[in-house]
Amino acid sequence: MVSIVTDSTSDISPERARTLGITIVPLFVLFGNRSYRDYIDLTRPQFFEMLAREPMLPTTSQPTPEMFSAAFAPLVERGDEVLCLTISSFLSGTINAARAGAEMSGGSVEIYDSQSAAGGLGMMVLRAHEMAQAGASKAEILRALDRERQTQRLYACIPDLSHIQRTGRIGKAQQVLGTLMRIVPVLSLKEGQVAAEAQVRTFARAQETMLDLSMKAVTDISKARFLVMHTNAPQLAEAAMLKLRDRLGGEEPLMLEILEAGPVIATHAGAGAVGIFAAEDE
Repeated sequence: MVSIVTDSTSDISPERARTLGITIVPLFVLFGNRSYRDYIDLTRPQFFEMLAREPMLPTTSQPTPEMFSAAFAPLVERGDEVLCLTISSFLSGTINAARAGAEMSGGSVEIYDSQSAAGGLGMMVLRAHEMAQAGASKAEILRALDRERQTQRLYACIPDLSHIQRTGRIGKAQQVLGTLMRIVPVLSLKEGQVAAEAQVRTFARAQETMLDLSMKAVTDISKARFLVMHTNAPQLAEAAMLKLRDRLGGEEPLMLEILEAGPVIATHAGAGAVGIFAAEDE
């Protein structure tokens, strides 16, 4: 049996994880010297309320190796193979803590760099779990994840890039910072790093470009999965979903959902962001 472990940036709710049997290791959100475990000590509403009133902007911190080791231990003890999917190594050092925890556990634990984050990581985790439940081997699951890692796309519109710039997650999009007053970038996630995919004049145009690029990312809608993400922007997400449905022309993809990002992801994206993850199964 292959058991799936991930970190909280996958934005899979604790309730859903418990129901499915997926183990989640939380990252930390820090407001000054106060530390909160993502999704455990700090919910989405609590985070955004604090973000609005706290004078100091939050930061994030990765889990400890001991936290990963504790997550792996009961799975190893019952003889499971463990597959742990983490946020992109370009965005966080979480994978290093997971690798150290795996060494401490002494069992069959594989650490996998998703080169994704948020809903994109969550999509990969759910895919791995579905395959494991169907009896797939770890090697078969890894082959499917490798393909998704190569083909999954994220296109996002972030109205205020100061958060992602301040926290150092701007990646290959660094070159747009000098012209932020004149353009609105459509950001993508490429090879695990944030990049500027397009630069337009208005936030409305950026959203249309995001939708166009998301549709171009798939060739067969019947095998496609779409996830609309947002950070405390449900109306933007609903509007994007309606426009995405129009572009699908009545065809039904394998997945079409809306998900609000959790505190760790929102720390870096800020409030008001919207994005679309697109993937296509074989």
